[in-house]
Order: sequence, then structure tokens, then C-alpha cells
Amino acid sequence: MQTIRSRLIIIFVVCLSFIGGLTIFYYYNIFVLEKKLLLIEQFDDFKDNILELRRYEKNYFLTGKPAHMGQMDRYLSKTENSFLKLEEKIKSILDVSEYNRCASALKEYRKILESNAPYDKKVSKLEDLRSKGKILTTFSEELIHKKRIRIAEVLKQMLIIPLAFNAGFVFLVLFVMNMTREDVLKPLSMIQTAAENAGKGVFKPIGHAVRKENEVSQCIAAFNKMVVEIDSGQEQLLQSRKMASIGTFTSGIAHELNNPINNISLIVDSLIEDSETLSTAECMELYNDLMAQAERSSKIVKNLLEFSRTDQDHFENISMKEMIEKTQRLLKNELTIKRVRFQARVQENLPKVRIDKSRLQQALVNLLLNGIHAMPDGGDLTLTIEHDPGSENIRIDVRDTGIGIPEDQLESIFDPFFTTKKEGEGTGLGLSVTYNIIKRHNGRISVESTLGKGTCFSIFLPVKA
Repeated sequence: MQTIRSRLIIIFVVCLSFIGGLTIFYYYNIFVLEKKLLLIEQFDDFKDNILELRRYEKNYFLTGKPAHMGQMDRYLSKTENSFLKLEEKIKSILDVSEYNRCASALKEYRKILESNAPYDKKVSKLEDLRSKGKILTTFSEELIHKKRIRIAEVLKQMLIIPLAFNAGFVFLVLFVMNMTREDVLKPLSMIQTAAENAGKGVFKPIGHAVRKENEVSQCIAAFNKMVVEIDSGQEQLLQSRKMASIGTFTSGIAHELNNPINNISLIVDSLIEDSETLSTAECMELYNDLMAQAERSSKIVKNLLEFSRTDQDHFENISMKEMIEKTQRLLKNELTIKRVRFQARVQENLPKVRIDKSRLQQALVNLLLNGIHAMPDGGDLTLTIEHDPGSENIRIDVRDTGIGIPEDQLESIFDPFFTTKKEGEGTGLGLSVTYNIIKRHNGRISVESTLGKGTCFSIFLPVKA
């Protein structure tokens, strides 16, 4: 597995290699340039000796003084010595044929100089000497010219190679930036978005194709695993809260079921005892009553089963009015027992909202039960559903006339396990579960409360979810 850390180490080593290579290259070229400059100085000295030789050659033939002959011999010796010392270096610059031509010219020049008497001014010897001297001068100039060309090439390399190094370095930087963006920044941005969604109650795994096994990919895999487990835990939490809600009005449900069952029992007793004396019409009336009581019981059980189902999210377009009627039936006996007057107001011609009926019903039951519990001595509980003015939202208000919530606790009431009830009376999960349900519907929930006057929870659901 090539981790990001190991890749960064490799890139760091490559960068150091770039810098080290460039440094070595510069030091090497400076060293080579220094040697070439020193060599060209030696070539300049070689040329200067030849030029001095030619100058005394000219003076000798103009004046005929023996002293000039001695100077010619002196500078010719210097030239010969320099030529011998620079032999290998000259051969590395000029062709061997040019070297041999210069060597031959030096020998001929020496031979003419030694055979020439102090006052011998024969035209043939003069021209021959000048010819050889010209060969030597041309040779030295060509030698220096070629050497300067090589120095220029070294300088050119010193300019071009760094550009190549810089181009490679820029490519490396772009590669690192692209790698960082693809393997680090982009996945981290996805993790940030997923974490923000999780904070809003939307637990969705990160849809990132893991192409490379590295730390970020491992982090995404761990995050996805965590999200799946949290989402599963949310389902369990929702269901447990449903069971807790059911527990709070079990007695009411039992009482409501007991009435139709008792009626059924009475009707059956009447049919058994008075079947011989009852007319056909009276029997049919009893049978119809029996069927009505059975249907009443069936509806109660059906509502309870729908509320407690554990299916996955199932969104559909439904009528809000129909859902409120079912919710009211669930809480009917709880409202009666607690002496709470309930009123539901639903605006006419509301657009249907795409919701999960069971989940939203659970959220409303939680809020309504909280309102009922906030009024231990009875009171008014109002549920209002209307189109929110100025927005594409359906607004649901659950308002009670209970004891209210302290202002310093309003920001915490949606936190898990936070409760204002006495110990043993609540788990602190109802509002947290409600908050997550509303978030899963892409909605929002807010609360306003005044101590001693009551509380109002407001749910805003988008018409186009």
C-alpha cells in the first residue's frame, strides 16, 4: 500500500535530488569554466609570444640589428615550449592536421632563423620566414577562437540546464498539486460535506470511488462504516422512541379497545339469549352493530400498527388532513385522561406534501405528547397546518398552554437525552428524534416558549421535497 506519507517522502526526496543535482551541475560547470578560462589564458600567452616573435622579426628585417635576432630566438623558444606543454589540449580542440601544420611551421621557422646570418636579407628567406610566421599567428588565433566557442557552449549549458531543471520542478509541483487535490483535498471536501449532512441528521455514505489504498481512503471507509452504523442506530432509536410513545398512551388504547369489545360481547350475548324471540330485522340490526364494533376495533389496531411499523423511509404524496385525523384518533384517550382540549385547524386546498407518513406522524405524536405532558392540570392543545406566507413551505404549529420552557434551555431541547421533565418521566429522546425526522424531510423546526403561558413548535416542510 502506497500511503500518502510515503508518496510525500518520495516527492521530498525527488525535490532534494533536483536541488542537489542543480547544485552539483553548477559547481561542476563553474569548475570546468574556470579550467577553460585558465587554458585560454595560456593560449593568449602562446599567441602573445608569437606576436612578439613577429614584431622582432619585422624590426630585424627593417633595421638588421643583431639584438632583434636574439629577441626572435628568445620568443621562438618560449613559443616552442608553450606549444609542447599545450600539445594534448591543443589536439583536443583542433584537428591533428592543423596541429601538425603548426608544428611543421615552428620547425621551419627555427631552421630559417638558425641559417640566417645577421645581415642576410635574401628575399626568399624573408618571404619564407614571414609565411611561417603567418601560419603561427593564424594557428594561435584559430585556437583561441575555438576555445572561446567552447566556453560560450558551457555558458549556454549553464543557462539551458537550469531552465530544464525548473521546468521539471514546475511539472513536479503541478503533479503534487493535482495529487493533493485528487487524493486529499477533494475527498476531504466530501468528508466535510458528509459530516455537515450528518450534523443535520442526514446519514449518507460518501460516494467516493476508492482507487488507491491510502490514509484518506481509509478515513472515508471508516466514515462510511460509521454513517451506516449511526443510520442503523437511528432506525433503532426511532423505533424505541415509538415504543416509548406507545407506552405513554397504552392505557388509553386499551380503554378504547375495551369499549368495542364489550359492545361486541353484549351483542353476542343478546343474539344467543334472545335469538328465538328476535325478528329478522332486529337480528340484522344487531349483526350490523356487531360489524361496526369490529370495524372500530380494527381501525384502532390498524392505526397502532401503522404508527409502530419499522419499514425504511417511504415517501409519498399524501393529504395532511387525513394524517392529522389518524394522529388525533391515536391520542384521543390520552387527551381525555389528561383533560386536554384539542383542536386541529387545517387550511383548505393545501398542496400535497411528499413525506414519510409514519415518520412524520411519529414526530407529531412526540410534539403533541410533550404538549399534553406540559399541561398536568389540563389546557388547550392546538394543531395548525397552513401554507407559510412568502415561501414554498407547509407550516405545522403545535401550540400548548402549558408551563413553558426556560429561555436558557431552548437551544438544548433538541439535543439527545436533554429533558426538562423530572427524573424517570422522560428519556430526552423525543425532540431529538423529531428533529432528525424533520431534517430527513429537508425541513426545519423551531420553538418559541414563554414560562407560564405555553410553547409553540413550528415545523416547515417544503412543498417540493
